[in-house]
Amino acid sequence: MNYGTCFPITGEIKTECLSVALLQMSVKKPTRSYEDIDENIANLFKWMERTVAGLPGVDFMITPETALHGFSPLAAKLPIKLSDDKFMRIAQKCKELQVWLTVGAIIDKEDGSPVQNGAITFNNQGEMIDVYTKTNPWNPLERNYPGSEIKVYEGPKGAKIATIICADGDYQDTWREAEYKGANVIVRISAYMTPYEKAYEITNRAGAYYNRCYVLATNEVGLDEAYCWFGNSMAVNPDGEVFASAPTGIPWVLKCDVYPGLADKIKTQSLMGYTNYLANHRGGANPLTHKNGRMGLDKSMYSYINGTEENHKC
Repeated sequence: MNYGTCFPITGEIKTECLSVALLQMSVKKPTRSYEDIDENIANLFKWMERTVAGLPGVDFMITPETALHGFSPLAAKLPIKLSDDKFMRIAQKCKELQVWLTVGAIIDKEDGSPVQNGAITFNNQGEMIDVYTKTNPWNPLERNYPGSEIKVYEGPKGAKIATIICADGDYQDTWREAEYKGANVIVRISAYMTPYEKAYEITNRAGAYYNRCYVLATNEVGLDEAYCWFGNSMAVNPDGEVFASAPTGIPWVLKCDVYPGLADKIKTQSLMGYTNYLANHRGGANPLTHKNGRMGLDKSMYSYINGTEENHKC
């Protein structure tokens, strides 16, 4: 199993294996028309078909952030409506191949909200089951309007999945919010560029370790007019170990198997397994904190959580 050594697990564990393919894609960059987006969709379908042929039984595929639009200031002028035929074709492909898919796109929710950077998830019946919009667009270049919620949805094989996008993962609170809402798998789709290779790995591993979740991170690869997208897609276990990784600089399909029930089991322990709980139950091994049935001090000591606007220094 792709599990580390920090957290002893006791008792019986029943968990299915979730088979995942991270599609480290190169896409047409930048997109200048909806015809370019159609070309990227055709490219996506080739990747999906290749993956199903080579990895029969795969449950879930994940693209980079920029799979349909590339990274370009023009992308915000080419949003895709959620009801658009482009998404309907992707949904049909998922049903045809019997796979789940998370794909990155610039979207128009058709609810009056501004254009946003999104991650859309389809199940293996062709249903659009989750639409996440990036809560932390990348300053100074990404002009998409920020989303306002980290969500968790029920995925295949017992997975409870939260999606974040690229720069979202540079903020510890997005990871914690996902875990707090019950995620055992966090999907991070990205267009991370050189020279941030180390930051990409550090944040993926920290997100997994501090929140006892699997992290599945898919990154773009290739060159455009401004950036080198380095790839290095990876899967990280709840121990913070990278147990599967794609190479630098080339397109790749990264196969990995995860066990959502393991992540859930860690959080049933009162030892060091569940740090989000223990942060607010400090000193649980001290007998003085067991009075009145308490397990540790249950008040947060952190001013950045408890503080008001007047306490903020920036």
